Amino acid sequence: MREGKINQVVKNHDPNFKQEENFSSSKGNLLQIDILKAIMIFLVIFDHFVAWNIKREIGVSLWERISIPVFLVIMGFNMGLSFQKDGISTLKELYSWKYFKKKILRYLVPFFILYLASTFIGLFIYGFDFEAMYYGQFYPEHGPINYFIGILPFWGPGNWFIPVIFGSILIIPLLYWIFTKNKVLALLACFVIEFIMQMIIYIFIGEITTWEEYHILTVLMDNILFLLSGVGLGLWFSFGYKLTAKRNAFMWILFPISLLYLIGYQFFGFRLQIDGIPFLRGDYHFLFIPYSAFLVLVGLQFLPNRSELRISKAFSLISRATYHILLTQILGYGIITAWWGTHYGMDLPFDPFDILELIILWILFISFGILWYKIDHQRNLLRRILYYFNFFIVFSSMLFFSFWIQMFWVPIPLIIIMLYAIIALAIHYIIKKPITTKLLAIWTGFLLITFISMIFQVEIPSSSLILVLNTLLIILLIINLIYCFYRKK
Repeated sequence: MREGKINQVVKNHDPNFKQEENFSSSKGNLLQIDILKAIMIFLVIFDHFVAWNIKREIGVSLWERISIPVFLVIMGFNMGLSFQKDGISTLKELYSWKYFKKKILRYLVPFFILYLASTFIGLFIYGFDFEAMYYGQFYPEHGPINYFIGILPFWGPGNWFIPVIFGSILIIPLLYWIFTKNKVLALLACFVIEFIMQMIIYIFIGEITTWEEYHILTVLMDNILFLLSGVGLGLWFSFGYKLTAKRNAFMWILFPISLLYLIGYQFFGFRLQIDGIPFLRGDYHFLFIPYSAFLVLVGLQFLPNRSELRISKAFSLISRATYHILLTQILGYGIITAWWGTHYGMDLPFDPFDILELIILWILFISFGILWYKIDHQRNLLRRILYYFNFFIVFSSMLFFSFWIQMFWVPIPLIIIMLYAIIALAIHYIIKKPITTKLLAIWTGFLLITFISMIFQVEIPSSSLILVLNTLLIILLIINLIYCFYRKK
């Protein structure tokens, strides 16, 4: 019954719909959306690696800076379709415990885990000095007020979007309910509310003269209400996304207006200002977003809605894991920022070798993000916790290894962790024989002790202490191997 309901919803929207051929997975995800989300997360990682000195010269507003607006549109679109599939229409149903439980597990729990893990990793990098971490990582860009909205103490680029996601959990159900009453007024309200947010900033903050004012500005801008036009357009499309439909004719008007604004913004330095004070803040607003929203409509119209190719499965997997990939790259770029003072690895003068580094980061962040997504779907809570320790230790250690090897010095425990990761990959992908929870616990304990040993060796560089710790690690490794050998016997 549920599958038939899903098919009927999509049939009403897609003129090319064919029974059981419109989805890339049993969960009913549109393959077009999966492709768009996968491409956009690649662009997010690109955006945080390439400095503005380069991005200003390559017209990023027309192709790369569309990533967040596209995600906003897709956010509204997916939520709208989901509510329709479930036949939800009342506020009581929209704000049910089932809804909040799903969002808590999907978004808040992974963020809480990242908060704990990233703070510990950040403290390790900054010599377990919280003030050094706070002042060294991103201060004074983010003041203490920002921590209350979801900004990490160990900051990484992209962190600002987390409060937007949290706000969307509270706002989108109400928006959807309003859309079910009057779609035109609801969409207009989204644009008006966003305009009012810009007016509030212009009137009550105006010219930024202090860091306190800047901190308040970021709280207002890192807010779903500040980006409501994107979500509103996504909700509008969820009720019908045919590009040539009469209901979407207004997009053919908004698109060229938005395109002209972007061309002026990107290539001619055009900014809407009154008496030298910006009237529109940021580059994600109601003049920017319609361009990206139109591209989403084009993607829904012309991208394949079904494919048996392996790459379509890859798109679908990356799409489902985009949130975890975002969290992973926040942590990864946070570590890079702490180490090098910036997360922009590609800057002028241009070095072709930087392209290779970007590709490596794409592979690292996306693969580990997918891994984290899969860990979160482990039903056994103990195994999930053990995998979390493996994930964060190995991921951060891989970045540490890349830094320290350039200094021609790598602690022995870090080498052991790298070998551990290689063996774990071989067991998973070559041997393909899952280990028991007990064995996983034993080897995770060894990994944790190895990581702690590395911390001591880095923070307290005593030759005698290093000798003792490395000897203990070797003894523990031998004991683990003996146990595994006799266990098989």
